[in-house]
This record gives sequence, structure tokens and C-alpha cells, in this order.
Amino acid sequence: MSVVEPSLTRNDELRAELRETCLKECSGTAKSIRHAMQAIAKNPTDVATLYELYRQVHSLAENANVTRLLTIARVVSAFDAMLKQLMDKPDSVTQSVRRTMAQTVDLLCTLFEGDGQDVDLASARVLTVDDQQIALRSVMHALEKANLKSQALSDPSAGLSVAQEWQFDLIVLDHEMPGMTGAELCAKLRALPNYKKTPILFVTSASGFEHRARICRSGGTDVIAKPFLGTELGLKALTLIVKSKTVPS
Repeated sequence: MSVVEPSLTRNDELRAELRETCLKECSGTAKSIRHAMQAIAKNPTDVATLYELYRQVHSLAENANVTRLLTIARVVSAFDAMLKQLMDKPDSVTQSVRRTMAQTVDLLCTLFEGDGQDVDLASARVLTVDDQQIALRSVMHALEKANLKSQALSDPSAGLSVAQEWQFDLIVLDHEMPGMTGAELCAKLRALPNYKKTPILFVTSASGFEHRARICRSGGTDVIAKPFLGTELGLKALTLIVKSKTVPS
């Protein structure tokens, strides 16, 4: 009969206690972060307000890592990285960035309420389609910094074929592409049984109302305008993937 080491059992008990405490405290911190974001909405370039938000998020990341809340730690660490960059470039706090912040905090509150459930991000796969090589490489770099595996293609028809052959957890599309627009590709993906609910993120310079309406009608989940912050794209990608795996649609 195997013998369980008392020290190991005690460590497990301590970790469970710390996890429970962290979930309660972090839930309150998430609400404080929401209040800080309201202040940023009024004055987006205020460095002092950004620093206060960064301080709270950084503390949240440390606590989540210590207590092995792995999914929360991944998301909050990406949030932390974006805020650190924004403190150096406060003019980059765009409406898109503020929307990404709000979506991330909403997701974190949901995860805390759900006992901090973890999802398998190690096997998550992202398909990126953009006919512009520089943009494609920029997206790939942002995803790699967020520790997400990505396959990149410049031809939308090839993207559709690959999506039919392999299952992806997130699709990232440009809109204006020759032969098939991103909206057309998105509509074709939505017609496939395996991609009816998969998040589809558009990263595009076509940010006018007509283009956004077309993207929405095709089944697009969200939009980030070019040029974009790599840290925002990484955070948005993580948020969309985790939400699709944890929040009922």
C-alpha cells in the first residue's frame, strides 16, 4: 500500500486554501479595476490613472501565478504587459484598447465566479489570414508573444481549405483581400459546422461603419484597427479563446 507524504498533503491543502482566498480577494480587485477603467474612460492619457490600473493588475497576476490559477494568470499577465506598454505610450489608449480592457475584466469576473476554472491553452490553435506580409508577420509576432500557436496564410482560399482540414480555436482575418474578402471568408467559415461559434477577429485598416457592418453581418466576433498594439492583439486573442471555452454562448 502506498504511503502519502504528510508534507505533500499539507502542501495541497495549503494551495487549496490560498486558491480559495485568492478567488475571493481577486474578485474584489477585479471590481476595483473596473472602477479604475471608468476613470481612464474620462481621461485616457492620464499616466497616474494608468499606473494605478497597472498596479492592481500586476498584483492580480502575481497572486494568480502563486495560487496556480493558470488560465487567469495567462490572461492577467497579457493584460499586465499591455498596460506596461501603455504607460510608455499613453496616446495609444484608443477606443479599441478600452474595449479590449472592458472585455478582459468582464471575462475575469466570470472566471472568478466560476471558481477560476482552467482551460487548455497549450493546445489552442490560431489561423491567421492576411495578404499583406508585413501585417501577417506583425500578427504572428503578437500571437507568439502571447504564447499562442498560429498558422499564417496569405491566400483566403487556402485559409478556408486549411480550416476545413484542421480545427482552430480562433481565426484572425484581414478584410480587404484579393479574390475573397475577409467578410466573405468569414461567412463561408460560419457555414461550416465546426466554426459556427469559433471567435473570428478582424484586424483591418477598413474601419468605417460600412465595413464594420459587413463584418458583423458575416459573423465576425470583433475588430481591431490597423495599426494595432501587439500587446492588445495578444490580450484580445487570449480573451476570445478563453471566453469561447468557458462562457456559454
